[in-house]
Amino acid sequence: MVLITFADTMKKHPCHFSKVVHTHLTIYGLIQLIRSEVDIQSSTIAVFRDRVRTEDSELLGHMTLEECGYEGRDWFDPAEYVLYYDYTSEFNDCPILMCDHYFNDTLTLS
Repeated sequence: MVLITFADTMKKHPCHFSKVVHTHLTIYGLIQLIRSEVDIQSSTIAVFRDRVRTEDSELLGHMTLEECGYEGRDWFDPAEYVLYYDYTSEFNDCPILMCDHYFNDTLTLS
């Protein structure tokens, strides 16, 4: 899972993670997994098949990964896919929280 916002600029962002899951997991279940992995408190998390935030790319919450076209193999040799997610901040009236001044192409995490 890759956070779309930092997909191109930061290869090792703390919000990027890998997880082995069953293909019968719904997108709603995947969203719960994202919440638990990266501790996002937003109620508006969306999962996308591509790095673009479009309706065509968004995976519908009630569908399973298999219904979205992701086929698995077995637990010891899982198929690997990259999915992208994004969320909306519920804080939109705080200039400090909404500031993106510190995010640029030269930022690295260690």
